[in-house]
Order: sequence, then C-alpha cells, then structure tokens
Amino acid sequence: MPIRLPRATRNMRENKIVNSFHYLISFCMIRLCIALTTLCADTSPAAAQDREAFLSKQTIHCPRCALGGANLERRDLTGADLSGADLRDAKLSRTILRNANLSGANLSETNLKRRDLTGVNLSGAKLTGASFHRATLRGANLSGADLTEANLNLAVLTAANLQRAVLKEALLYQIDAGGADLSGADLRAALMGGARLINATLIGADLTFVDLGEARLTNANLRNATLIETNLRSATLLRANMSGIKGEGANFIQAALRGANLANAVLRGSDLYQADLSDADLSDADLRSVRLSAAKLFNTKQAGTNFQGATMPDNSVHP
Repeated sequence: MPIRLPRATRNMRENKIVNSFHYLISFCMIRLCIALTTLCADTSPAAAQDREAFLSKQTIHCPRCALGGANLERRDLTGADLSGADLRDAKLSRTILRNANLSGANLSETNLKRRDLTGVNLSGAKLTGASFHRATLRGANLSGADLTEANLNLAVLTAANLQRAVLKEALLYQIDAGGADLSGADLRAALMGGARLINATLIGADLTFVDLGEARLTNANLRNATLIETNLRSATLLRANMSGIKGEGANFIQAALRGANLANAVLRGSDLYQADLSDADLSDADLRSVRLSAAKLFNTKQAGTNFQGATMPDNSVHP
C-alpha cells in the first residue's frame, strides 16, 4: 500500500519545486542581461571608431553611425553604406550620394536640394520635412520611406520605387515621375499640380484630397486607387487604367480620359464637366449623381453603368 504524505508536507515540496523553477528563470535572465550588456559594450567602441574613421575621410562607410550635424560638404560618398545612420541636420552641400545605401537612415528636415541621388537606397528612411527640391532621384529606392510634408517640388523621380511610401501633405509640384512605382503609397492631401506621371504605377495608392490639377497620367495604372475628392481638373489620363477606383466627389472637369479604363469605378457625385471620355470603358461603373454636362461619351462602353441622377451631356437628368 503506497504511503501518502501529510498535506502540509506535500505543499512544502511543491513550494520548493516552484521556488527552484523561479530561481532558475531569474538566473537565466540575469545571465542574458549580462551577455547583452557585454555585447553592447563590445560594439560601442567599434561604432565610435567607424564614426571617427568616416569623419576623418579614411572610409566612406559608416552604418548606424550618429552623424547628426556633421559637416559632409563636398564629400564624394558614391556607393557609401550609411544605412541606419542618423544624419539629421548634417551639412550635405555639394555632397555626392549616388548609389549610396541610406536605408533606414534618419534624414528628417535635412536639406538635399538639387542633390544628385541617382540610384540611392532610401528604403524605410525617415525623411519627414526633408527638402528634395529639384533633386535627382532617378531610379532611387524610396519604398516604405516616410516623406510626410517633404518638399519634392520639381524633383526627378523617373523609374523610382516609392511603393508603400508615406507622402502625406508632401509637396510634389511638377515632379517628373515617369515610370515610377507608387503602388500602395499614402499621398493624402499631397500637392501634385502639373506632375508628370506618364506610365507610372499607382495601384492601390491613396490619393484622397490630392491636387493633381493639369497632371499628366497617360498610360498610368491607378487600379483600385482611392481618389476621393481628388482634384484632376484638366489632367491628362489618356488610356489610364482606373478600373475599380474609389473616386467619390472627384474633380475631373475638362480632364482628358480618352480610352481610359473606368470599369467598376465608383465616381458617385464627381464632376466630369466637359471631360473627354471618348472610347472609355465605363462598364459597371457607378456614376450616380455625377455631372457630365458637355462631356464627350463617344464610343464608350456602358454595359451595367449606373447613371442614376446624373446630369448628362445634354443637361438632362438621368432617371
């Protein structure tokens, strides 16, 4: 017959086991903290040496370095590795940064006006409030970068990668972004008047409240983009793919939309006064309550198009 221990004895043994387990966990955590502290202590001098070597021009590489306020004027940093570096307030007058790796770097409020940044990697970089006025960013990688309120007026962004970039309230007046990829980009309230976006990709981009007046978007791909209350007055959208867009309240006054694909588009309440929609595909589009006064609808595809309450080209109201 097995011997049963008294309840008090059993509880005591259980408490000892639990206490031993807690002690083991605490011991492991302490050893982990010591190991991490040692690791940090070992890498800090190396980082300091990298920074010193970089500032003394012995090397062009300084990843994760603290370079805020550093004077880098006239330095040739072509192909440099400055990934994750803090470059806030750094002086970059006439600095050459072509093909440099600045991924994850912090360049907030930094002045990069007229800089040649061809092929530079700025993916995931923090660029809020930075100035790229008239800068050349041809073929640059800006995917996932934060460009909130940045100034890119007159910048060259041809073939640049801006996928998922944040460009809220950014200044993009008359940029040349032909062939650029802005898929999934957040462009809410950006000012893009006169922008050149020929053959650009803006699939799923958010263009809510964006000013694209007189912009050129010939052959652009805006599939499933959001254009709620977007200003596209006098914009050129020849053969643009706008299928599935959400464009309630958008301004398309005098826009050129010849041959555009607007299948399944939602344009309820939008203004298409004097717009040219010749040869456009309006299949299954929601055009309820839109203004189409004096618009051109020659040879448009209208299978399943909802014109309820719309003001038609002859100023009659569709039932």
